Formats: sequence, C-alpha cells, structure tokens
Amino acid sequence: MKAKVIRKKFLDFFSENGHTIASSSSLIPEKDPTLLFVNAGMVQFKNLFLGIEKRDYIRATTCQKCVRAGGKHNDLENVGKTLRHHTFFEMLGNFSFGDYFKDDAIAYAWKLLRDVYQLDEKKMWITVYKDDDEAAKIWKKIGIREDRIVRLGEKDNFWSMGDEGPCGPCSEILYDLGEHVGCKQPSCAVGCDCDRFLEIWNLVFMEFDRSRDGRMTKLPRPSIDTGMGLERIASIMQGKLGNYETDLFRPIITRLEDVSRNVYGENEKIDIAMRVISDHVRGATFVINDGVLPSKDGRGYVLRRILRRALRYGKKIGIEREFLSDLSATVVDIMGDVYPDIRNNHPYIVRVIKGEEERFMETLSTGMKVYDEFVDEITSKGGTVMPGEMIYKLYDTYGFPVDITAEMAQEDGLFMDMDGFAQSLEEQKERSRTSSKIKGEGLEEGHVAVLKEGISSEFLGYKAVHVPQATTITLVKEDKIVDAINAGETGEAFFDQTPFYAESGGQVEDEGSVKWPGGRARVTAAKKVKVDLFSHSVIVEDGTLRKGQKVDLSIDIERRKGIARNHTATHLLQYALRQVLGNHVKQSGSLVDKNRLRFDFTHFQTIDKAEIAKVEDIVNEKIMESIDVSTQERMREEAIREGATALFEEKYGDKVRVVSISDFSAELCGGTHVKNTGEIGSFYIISEGSLASGVRRIEAVTGKGALAYKRKMDAAIRGIAQVANTEPDRVRDRVEGLVDELNTQSREIEKLKDELTVYKVEDAIKGAPEKNGAKIISLFILNAKAEDLRKVTDIIRDRVKSCVAVVGTKDDAKGMLIVAVSKDLLNTYNARKIIKKLMEQYGGKGGGGPQIAQGGIPGDKIKAALKSVTEVMDA
Repeated sequence: MKAKVIRKKFLDFFSENGHTIASSSSLIPEKDPTLLFVNAGMVQFKNLFLGIEKRDYIRATTCQKCVRAGGKHNDLENVGKTLRHHTFFEMLGNFSFGDYFKDDAIAYAWKLLRDVYQLDEKKMWITVYKDDDEAAKIWKKIGIREDRIVRLGEKDNFWSMGDEGPCGPCSEILYDLGEHVGCKQPSCAVGCDCDRFLEIWNLVFMEFDRSRDGRMTKLPRPSIDTGMGLERIASIMQGKLGNYETDLFRPIITRLEDVSRNVYGENEKIDIAMRVISDHVRGATFVINDGVLPSKDGRGYVLRRILRRALRYGKKIGIEREFLSDLSATVVDIMGDVYPDIRNNHPYIVRVIKGEEERFMETLSTGMKVYDEFVDEITSKGGTVMPGEMIYKLYDTYGFPVDITAEMAQEDGLFMDMDGFAQSLEEQKERSRTSSKIKGEGLEEGHVAVLKEGISSEFLGYKAVHVPQATTITLVKEDKIVDAINAGETGEAFFDQTPFYAESGGQVEDEGSVKWPGGRARVTAAKKVKVDLFSHSVIVEDGTLRKGQKVDLSIDIERRKGIARNHTATHLLQYALRQVLGNHVKQSGSLVDKNRLRFDFTHFQTIDKAEIAKVEDIVNEKIMESIDVSTQERMREEAIREGATALFEEKYGDKVRVVSISDFSAELCGGTHVKNTGEIGSFYIISEGSLASGVRRIEAVTGKGALAYKRKMDAAIRGIAQVANTEPDRVRDRVEGLVDELNTQSREIEKLKDELTVYKVEDAIKGAPEKNGAKIISLFILNAKAEDLRKVTDIIRDRVKSCVAVVGTKDDAKGMLIVAVSKDLLNTYNARKIIKKLMEQYGGKGGGGPQIAQGGIPGDKIKAALKSVTEVMDA
C-alpha cells in the first residue's frame, strides 16, 4: 500500500467516525516560544488540551508535518545511523478533547490496524503503563492475550506536556519484525533496545493534572492524543525493513544513486550518507517552505546545519557539485500532491538551497582538505585527540563549523579537545579586547579621554525637540579635551541633557543649534559614544563655547519630521512586504534620512511590478487610515515572546523600546517616529533590486520627499515631451515610436554593412593567391566585433570550397584576427597552428580549434599580419 493511500485511509477512517480532519499546521509553532519546530501532532491543539481555547469540534484527526532537529527534541545525530530516525516526518493522529477516552481510543486503533490496514495481529504487541489496569483490561476485552500485553514504567509509558500540567499513562502498539531483525538474542523481547519490536502507534490518555509539587489530580474531562509515524507504518505495510526503502524515500535515493554513481545497499558508510542526504533534503524543503531561511541562530541555524550536513555527506560519497536543489525536486514529486504549497513555492525553495550550497561548497572543500591533513598528522603519531588549536584553526581560518568537525572526528575515532578549543577561542577574544583597548575600542582618542572622565548624558529627544537649560560637561578639539572652542573652530561638545538623536539602527542623526548668551554653534552630527553618552559635532559660528556653560539646544524640527516619516514608513513597508511576499521576509539593513528611506530584506526571487504596486498600496492604505503609533518600554524577553520583531544584528539591553502600529506591527526600535501614520503623507517606491544572494533592496520616498520626487519626474517628462515635440501625456507613445524608427534605421544600416562586406569579400576572393589548390583569403574590416569576423569567414567558406580565410579588425590600439579553414583542408592546414604562428610573430595571444581560431595583437600590426599569412603558412 502506497504512503499516500495509508495517509488517506487513516484520515478517512477517523472522519467516518465523527472526527474533523484538521489541516497540518505550519512547522513554525504559533506563539509558542518553547519550541523551535512543531514536533508532534498535538502541538496545534495545545491550548485545547489546556482549556484555554475552544473550537467547534471535540474530535479531530490530522497528518501533521513534524521536525525533530534542534532544541530538546533532537534526532539529528541519529539520522542515517538507524533505519528509523528522521529530522522531518509525518505524524498521523486522532484526538479527543474531553469526548471519548480509553475504550474508544483503543478500539479505533485496533480496528484501523487489523481491519483497514489488515496487519497480522499475531505480530502485534501492546505495552501499557505498569499501574494502568484499566487499559490492560480494555485490550484483553477486545481479544489481546494477556501474555502479549507488557507493562512498562514511567520512562516508556507515561507522557506529560511538561514538568507540570496535563499528563497521563500511554499505551503503545508494537510490531514484531521477526527473529532475524535486531539483536537476534534468545532473550529479546518487548522493551529491548534493538529494532525487532517496532513502535508504531502511541495512545496517550491525558487524565491527570500534575501540580508543581508533583501531586496528581484527575482531570474533569480526560482527553486523547495519539501519534503514529507515517514512515514507520509505511515500512510495515510495504514489507520493508526500514523507512528509507519505502516510497517516501526510495525515489530520492534512486536519484541520489544517479547523481553520486553509487548503489544503495552495497556499502554501509555510503548507505548512511544516502540516508542522511535523503532525510535532510526532505526536511530542508519543508522547513524553507514554511518560511525559515538559513541563519546564525534558532530555526535558521538548524536549517543551515542540516543543509551543510547533507553537503558534507555528499562530498564523502564523491559528489563534487551542487545537488540538493535537484533532489528537492524529487521531494516535490513525491509529496507535492498532498502538500501543493511545496510545488507552488519550489522555485523559491531551490533559490534558498542553491544560495546555501554556493556559500558552503568552497568552505567544505578547503576545510575537509585541511581536516584530513590534521588527522594524518595526529594518527601518524599514534594520537587519538584532535587538539583545541586545530579545531579552532578549522573554525576561525577556514570557516568550518565545529559540529561538523566533531561529527567527522567521531567517524575517524578521534576525541575532540573542546576545552582546548574554548581556550583558543578565549585567547582570540582577549587579543581582540587588547587590540580594542589599544585603539580605544575603535574610538577616537578624544572619546577615550572623555570616557575616562566617567560622564554621561540623558537623551530627552523622544519627547523634546528643545532643551533650554543644558550644561556643557566637556569639550573635545583635535582629539584632546579642551576648556573652550572659539568662533570659526570645530570640535565636539558633550551635554548633560540632549534632544539630539545620535545615528544608530539605520537612522541618521539630528542636526540643529546650540545657543548661549553672546554665542551660537551649529550641530552637524550626533554620535553615541556609549549607551548613555552622546557626542555633538559643532561648528562655533559666534562667541566661545566653554566647559560648564549653560546652553540652549534645539534640533532642526523639519529634518526630524522627515526622518520620522521615513522611519515609520519602514515599519509599514516590512509589514506590507510580509503580506505580499510571505513571512520569510526579514529586515537585513536600513537607512533612514530626511529625504528618503532604504530597506534591505530577505527574499530570493525577483519582485514583479504588480507585487511592488501591491506593497505600495498597502503602505499608503495604512497611511490614509491615520493609525496612532505607540511606544512603550518592555523587558526584552517579554516583548519578543509576545511577537515583537527584533533584528539579529542589533544588540538590545534587558529593557527595550517597542514601537507598535495598531495590532499588525510591533518592532524593537530606538528610533524616532511619527505619532500617527497620517503624518507620513504618502509613500512611493523609487527603486527595487537585488543587493546580494537572497537579499533585496527597496528605496522609497515619503511626504515632502515624495512630492519633490514627483516634481522631478514631472520636469523630466515635460523636458522629454518638449524635445520629442509632443504632449507630456503622449511621451511614452512618442518615445516608443522614435525607438521603433531607430531600430528600423539600425537594421537598414546593418543590411547595408552586410552588402558592403559581401562586396569586400568578393574583391578579396578575386585577388587571393592559391597554395596547393587552396585559396588564401585575407580581409580587413574596421571596428568589427568577433561575431562579425566569424560571420565573414562563414561567407568566404560558403563561396570558396577549399580555402583558408583570415579576417582582421582593429579598434583604437587593439587588433583581432580570426583564422578559419574549410573542412576539406583540415588534413593539410590547422587554424590553431596558423594563429599561434601569427601571434608569435606579432606579439599577441590566441587559441582555438583546428577549424577556427582567434587571437589578439596590437592594432598597428593587423594589416602587416594579414599580408604575411601565406609566408606564415610556408614556415
């Protein structure tokens, strides 16, 4: 029975028995910070089991996508080494939320396995929790012999959602694969760690609530949570010893055999590699489809790790090129009917995989070569430990991940000196710290001196644009602390309070003025020296600015308003991009200034005009809705747990500022913003394009900037209209007409050039010398391209059956020659040899084949070279 039939029969069976078929949830848990990925069928129903949420059904059945790689539930290290473990798998399940309990759960399971799947009941065994007499009695009631019901302890047959909360005993159904499988010991029985007794279905009876002190009380409405791995039941139904021989994996392995030129089943090490790769490409395909991208932490790191692990195993079995995106297509062939979104999104999935393959392949080749050298060095001395400095060198110099080094070392029977690695890592950090101290942590010398004074500033700029009574606490001029800065001089001023926003988080700094009795200065920049100390670059225009002086500080309000409009617009833009392109969109950089905004984000496909227009429309709709923008201080972990977006690159303190727009946008952000989206005025995208692999950039304008851009475009259109002698609203038609005319004229010119070339060819043929029955035809054509010269040699060979054609051109100081030999003369003359002799004689370089060859020489020698062809052929 094929896997898709097994899947369908399961869902149909429970649907016919009053269960609602619920779709698989995303692999990304919804509002559950405790999980990296959904790892069981019950995850999407967690709040139903806890009584927090209610739905319009009390029975459900699902086939849930699951991943167990990373976090507490991590099967990654076992994948490939066993026939059963996977990173990605499908969990078949049926659930009761306070409706039926043990009697029905057991009856349903037995009926499905025996009557629908028609498994041999003589091969099935049952386990129950040691104190669960009720479950044992129900199994006996439906016909299971007592000697086939095995009681096990809490480790095997008791399930809990956590240290406290709903929990209960469970009952597992196992299938005996036979005495020839597993440890093959006479004592082998249910509970043995070998593979003989395969666990296929776990029935969890949630009937208790465990308190923090460990006390168990009966739940008022006990529930049922069951799970059966599709891959495992498929292996039994299809008569296969392991999951990798089923129709869920075999096509991937078959394709892998073609790619690697290996055969599965002939070599254990190759088999392990093939299992790892086939599993990991399934996992990567589904994880990417659900919006995860390779990154340095969290889910993105898990994805990166499984992709790189697969690539490493690919190299072990002789694959030297990118191949995972190819295998991903086979995954789509197998699973696309059931999960059509992976077929729809496959071009995007391929781009993500290819991007990671391209980045890692070079690192992998270099790293493995160095690793092999290290292993040879260690083993030649009889060693069994890879020193920490070697691990660190692979990590730091060659970019080789430590977990991959550890896996390879284990395969080679080596231990890892992780303490030594940690020491090498700390030594490098210390060198960096020392270097930073010497350089003032990248600061200017004046800033280092200021920091030593232990002073600080209070930023008031979120609420104030004017501080009338600030104190000048210190001054810096030419990297030295000074007591005063005079008129006409520049320097840096530090105040105890400031309304000036310092450049950070992609937002440019404020500008403005400093005033005091008898003097004034202009602030041209503000810089954050540390979290509570701000430097102000000043030009003193009148009087003398002195240390200890009381001053009046004012920012340029119009500049601040422009920056605020653009900054809030970036938050709206990120929301709009996620709405249009998907939740994989994440900010990877930005620049916000008075006149425009720039926003870099993760996306692997070209964005078409319709999508750009839709993004633009969403942002403008939110602007026209005039939504209040709110800010509040929160504890960082609490804000992130509640869904606020944080940038990976940014460093946040324990207390963070959250900028929220209604209920659709919440970001950790220290920038300045408008109070209401209506203040932005309007939003217009002026450019969009690729910045790097997987990263795109949008530039846009808002408010006055949008108006200025519109006026600039209008002026350009009016100017073109005037030159083209038409009206502004007819410019496009007029320009297209002019382009068509130019193209027509260009084609006519090319036609005339071709006719002229034919005349030149005819003249050259008439005056060409003969040698051994072959015409030696040489011809010069001014300012021609290589393709033009090849075209001329084709014309010559069409007109003259036996010939050697040599055609040259020059453009400024560079010259080019092409030699072509007709087919009938290839036993006599060789184009590559002729071009080589010409290049040697006239100081050039070239190459090619026996029939056609090309070379370059100085332009002033082209005509001489053409005249000497016959002589060169004689030589």
